[in-house]
Amino acid sequence: MVSAEKFFANLSASYGMVKDYEANLTITQGKAVSRGKISYKSPLYLFIRFDEPANQVICFDGEKLTVYLPNEQVVLQQRYKKKTPNQIEALATSQGLALLQRNYSIAYLTGPAAVPLEEGSKEMVVKLKLVARGTTSYSQMIISVKDSLVRRVEGTQSSGDKVVMDFAGIRTNQGVPDSRFVYDAPPYANVIQDWLFDPEQ
Repeated sequence: MVSAEKFFANLSASYGMVKDYEANLTITQGKAVSRGKISYKSPLYLFIRFDEPANQVICFDGEKLTVYLPNEQVVLQQRYKKKTPNQIEALATSQGLALLQRNYSIAYLTGPAAVPLEEGSKEMVVKLKLVARGTTSYSQMIISVKDSLVRRVEGTQSSGDKVVMDFAGIRTNQGVPDSRFVYDAPPYANVIQDWLFDPEQ
């Protein structure tokens, strides 16, 4: 039997072979549900364009995180000195998985055998339970793996709130161009710089 730690290490290694991927993304937090499409390119470029909320965007171009909130006509921009944004959206990358290996203990949720993604589902996945070793944004995670790719991430925050991310229709190594990660926010939007922290600190 492959240990959970070894299984997760193999998962991380498989993502190391992924040069890019695109997928349909659904994020559920309480009663709020967001849907859109995610594009990723190694080493750490991300672009998420949402259909719900319409036209909302999350973009990381390797140095700067941009979040466009169309309902408020606000653009949030955060520069990263170390180029490693600690966002849940980045977990399904080789860098994100390596970070989890360092900060979480890893075990099978029920065992190494594949189980239904959820009650009544015919989709079979291997479920891993990750428990934080210290203080983190997410005290616990359940990661569902299908065909050596992350199918679902269920994160429990220290407050007890849960965030569920579903990756469906994943397509790997499609030759996603760099231009996919260039985003020009609407000129009328109010721009707020470095709203999370000073990147030079």
